[in-house]
Amino acid sequence: MKNRPRVRMGLASALALVALVLLTYVPFALSDDPAKPAQEREQEPHRSPIALVLSTDGTRLLTANQTAGTVSLVDTAAGRVLAEVATGDKPAGVALAKDSRRGAVTHWYGYDLAVLDVGADTLKVVGRVEVGPEPRGVVIGDDGKTAYVAVGVSNEVVRVDLDACEVTGRLAVGREPRGLALSPDGSHLLVGNTRSQSLSLISVGSWTVERTLPIKGDNLRQVTFSGDGSTGYVANLRNKGFATTRNNIDLGWVVGQCLTRVELDGAEPFATLTLDTQGKAAADVHGAAAARDGRYLAVSCGGTHEVMIFRTDLAALPWRSSSSRDMIDPSLLKSDGRFRRIEVGGRPTELAFAADGKTLYVANYLNDSVQVVDAEGAKLLRTIPLGGPKELSLVRRGEILFHAAERSFNQWYSCNTCHSDGHTNGLHFDTLNDGRQDLSTSHLRSRKKVPTLRRVSQTGPWTWHGWQTSLEDATIESFTKSMQGPNPSADEVRALVAYLTTLEFPRNPFRNADGSLSPEAQRGEVIFRSSKTACSKCHSGPELTDGKIHIVGLEERDDAYEGYNPPSLRGVYDKDPFLHDGRSKTLREALADPHSPETVSALGTLSESETDDLIAYLKSL
Repeated sequence: MKNRPRVRMGLASALALVALVLLTYVPFALSDDPAKPAQEREQEPHRSPIALVLSTDGTRLLTANQTAGTVSLVDTAAGRVLAEVATGDKPAGVALAKDSRRGAVTHWYGYDLAVLDVGADTLKVVGRVEVGPEPRGVVIGDDGKTAYVAVGVSNEVVRVDLDACEVTGRLAVGREPRGLALSPDGSHLLVGNTRSQSLSLISVGSWTVERTLPIKGDNLRQVTFSGDGSTGYVANLRNKGFATTRNNIDLGWVVGQCLTRVELDGAEPFATLTLDTQGKAAADVHGAAAARDGRYLAVSCGGTHEVMIFRTDLAALPWRSSSSRDMIDPSLLKSDGRFRRIEVGGRPTELAFAADGKTLYVANYLNDSVQVVDAEGAKLLRTIPLGGPKELSLVRRGEILFHAAERSFNQWYSCNTCHSDGHTNGLHFDTLNDGRQDLSTSHLRSRKKVPTLRRVSQTGPWTWHGWQTSLEDATIESFTKSMQGPNPSADEVRALVAYLTTLEFPRNPFRNADGSLSPEAQRGEVIFRSSKTACSKCHSGPELTDGKIHIVGLEERDDAYEGYNPPSLRGVYDKDPFLHDGRSKTLREALADPHSPETVSALGTLSESETDDLIAYLKSL
């Protein structure tokens, strides 16, 4: 085993560098008069719309404003905000009933759903219900009184009675459900399972998972149905597995972006349209929308600040069954109108087509706006501002850098690509951060799991081997090595690190309401701190890591660095898969062999009940 050389590599693991998801702002008081000038409000935050929903008649639109903790009601014809109401902690999904009189918004960090009374020009929170940890997507059924919510940490879709404000059903789906769509006839739900490469089709009437549809895709975001309800679409990442060299990046062998199609009857395998062009890739695909008449499909690319439009009626699109190309099909680059790219700036996220089948509404997170795109003419028509500060703070500038794919070689990916929303997408990559790279996918020992960036500023040293002792240097390494991009300026490094310091964990869902431990977790804490396991020897201190390097039996013969830096156990319930190479899908698997107390400390073996209690305690951290 070699000594640790003085070489600069990338940040902890993935292709990105650092940073969070969403800025945490001090709560602000909204004016009673929504038309009151912004400078007269107590404080003007960024809105950062992450999701939107359009009324059936197209005259009104709701946005979930993530950093402001609000929902806005927008008049689409006048292009102005009619009302805005504070709703909760990090709004993530928003829904509107068919009659446009009732809405719902989920709160990613609030763990609840707020029920909204929607007037012609008013918004009011009239109810609230706890739905589970980290809810995102939400829709309201055709009856106008039932909502369905994708709850990410519990891997469920939850049914809510909006009149009674109570949960009436839960269904287990895949890992980390996020995107959620209701079929045109109201009979089915389509769910995108972000970390399990699958879509779930749920029958609303029987309240069962009717079908699980596997795809080869990660980072699943918005899902949508075709106009006739027979087909589902989702925009997603493909992890290709090769090392992050400039050549591999340029050939599309590291990551790729796709629009994936699934036939919901299960008769055919999934099919994809690759979105990347050599020299000008797509990055961080997020939104997916299908026009009701089927003529247009749209995809938003948050990392490259654009919307892509596909037209289906001119000639057949070159869908590829059960796989994807490394690059976009050449036939789409012939300027025949089937494929067009529209620059919109900022970070476009969710999309919605109007009933005319050509007017597309875009939630633009970093632009604090809703944008209107003409799909037929492939042009940005107008921008509807939602409000925001006049000057960009250092933190906001860091957030912009975090989502900027142009900081990578040929704009293939951003920091957010791997550290999704400042957390982890659960994948592993070969980014040179351990001092070596594998030249093919036949040997994958140098691939490392993407670590969370939550509280990353408090958990140095960095990288799995702990060789990096400066967070500032780590960001530079990520830009220049993991992303193969240009050197950041000193001010850019300051901005990115400032952004990182805002990243925090949500409240732990495995603790009692008062923050106390369950009896099982209390017993597990005793085991954790006992000499039998020696867990607390390495996972100690306020961040549950001692910041030192340890030999733990997971080393490879040709490792360039000796030993491993124990990761923080904070929020470990949502850090799967586990260990530096992601070899263990669950905590139980990690404790059963590769990182069992017997293997690590040679002090004893845990019984089944002791393992249960230890896992209960670990989840509570």
